[in-house]
Amino acid sequence: MKYAVLSTLLLCLFASTQEAMATKAIANWDVVPFQCINHPFKLGVVAFHETGVDVAFQINGTDAGRIADPTWNDRTGVFEYWIEINPALYSDGPLTISAIAHPDGTGHTSRVLNTLTLYANSGDSLTSPLIKWVDATTGNDTTGDGSEAEPYQTIKQAVLAVGDGGTVYLKAGTTYTLSSINGASFTYWTTITAAPGLRADDVHVATYLADGSSTGRYNQSGIRWGSVSLFCDRAVGWGTLFYLNGARTWFDGSVLYDSNGRWANSQLFNSNGAQPYLTNCDIHDVTTGGGIFQRNVRFLDIGADIHRGANNLTSINVNIRNMDKGTTSAHPDFIQFYNPNAPVENIIIYNCKVYDMLAQGIFGAEGAGARDIAFVNLLMEKDPVDSFMTSQVSGLMDHVLLWHSTIVDQTFNFRDTTHLRNWDVRNCVFHTVSAGSAASLPNGSHISYAHTGALTWEQTEPLGVNATVGDPLFVGYGNDDYRLQTNSPAHATGTPLPGVPADIDGYHYDPTAPNRGAFSAANPGATIPSEDSVNLIQVIQDYDGANNLSLIRALFNGTAKGNYSIATSSNLLDWVQQDRHFANTEGDFDLAEIVEGAASTRFYQLILY
Repeated sequence: MKYAVLSTLLLCLFASTQEAMATKAIANWDVVPFQCINHPFKLGVVAFHETGVDVAFQINGTDAGRIADPTWNDRTGVFEYWIEINPALYSDGPLTISAIAHPDGTGHTSRVLNTLTLYANSGDSLTSPLIKWVDATTGNDTTGDGSEAEPYQTIKQAVLAVGDGGTVYLKAGTTYTLSSINGASFTYWTTITAAPGLRADDVHVATYLADGSSTGRYNQSGIRWGSVSLFCDRAVGWGTLFYLNGARTWFDGSVLYDSNGRWANSQLFNSNGAQPYLTNCDIHDVTTGGGIFQRNVRFLDIGADIHRGANNLTSINVNIRNMDKGTTSAHPDFIQFYNPNAPVENIIIYNCKVYDMLAQGIFGAEGAGARDIAFVNLLMEKDPVDSFMTSQVSGLMDHVLLWHSTIVDQTFNFRDTTHLRNWDVRNCVFHTVSAGSAASLPNGSHISYAHTGALTWEQTEPLGVNATVGDPLFVGYGNDDYRLQTNSPAHATGTPLPGVPADIDGYHYDPTAPNRGAFSAANPGATIPSEDSVNLIQVIQDYDGANNLSLIRALFNGTAKGNYSIATSSNLLDWVQQDRHFANTEGDFDLAEIVEGAASTRFYQLILY
């Protein structure tokens, strides 16, 4: 797009004073529930409110901390409100964890999060130690015993053998199928993953096949799919990769796809009470996304929607590239709100990027409406530029934060503001943004510190206050680099926002003069993680003689923003796999363990993803 000459900064004020209206904190857990924790565990909440938020935690009814500001959690790779739980301080068993997000100031409403259950397990008494092996080609359910040497043939047989909290290893192969696994729901997560030394691309499991030999209806709640590829290959037409039928399922490091491509009309999951959690996953060639919780997920080649508004939807650190409906009749949106029966609420879209989006961005909300929604650090890029797709909002939408967002080559249209309430739009960079010819938003809504590339044909002045107009001067428009040049009118001209210390990539905003848009001035641009050496900075040991346990915390410095798989050992023979950890922008992260005895030697094995 050709931009007009830059305008001067507009310092107009509201024509009339608008009193702030009472609103509710927007907050969700950033954790998959029902995990057994053997080592110190950093448990987080993502929360936003226009006045700022404090988050108060309790464990088993006892106060566990009140956190005033979000900081980096290296277990998740997110700036959030978090506490560290040491499971050794509790008997092995359930931990009932609660959190309340309290808005700063007075007159607003706190949000009480749904109670979360984790399991303290420092004594290793809860989960099954059993490991069973499967080989779809050479295994045998009748003569095999599930050992590495004599594996089973089917996943079902192995899951039934390991039971609640066990582990199933799949040997390399592409002919695995799924069948019904009957029985009561697992209390703990039972893991199905590629055998040690293999990656997701080495193991492919068919969830649906055209001949009916695999139907995706395995009916077992409490399965954690690890590093495996899960796909469907069925006749074109509406269908799903998984028909979960109310089951809670966790995909952690998995790859999910339709072998017939994005226009075969495959949804990831059915909507019949399914509870899917997605972490560290790659999803490609499906029609729509899915999952009530997504963190560190990548989507590629999607045929329709990524998100549909749902209660407590949480999407963090999600990267999407190439949305295109092709010749289908789909109506693609990054997120759409159409809720005919009841309003949806408490939705967080945080640190998300959408490139090559032949789709509407934010669409809705018709029907019963939506409320308490936070879009924070959002990038949406429409491509091709000349498509008619816009972001457009109308209907009943109450209390929406649109902060630090960069919207490229797509109009953001407040199409009908009659029923919009309490929108707070700050520090955004728009291609164009308008509410017809209006210069402000009604009904307790406001827009400020926005930059727009140009005015629309209806506008004689930009929407909102403290606005700038003209070429945003991106660092590399042709290379999808939407950081700002230092001479951009949106550079260092934003306003500090409560609870948003860092940008879409985790680089700190200037605390007094942040950039507008989703990228801070400190962001160096895309980098490719290298296999640089990791330095062990310090090891701190705290020995508890009464219980003969040692708390060992190792401090590392590696690649900035590196994603590390970590295993630990005392003898270089027996290795224990730990949670992934995410280095901050300086490369720092730490790992805490609980080991028996007064440990004298620890070895660490790190793999950079």
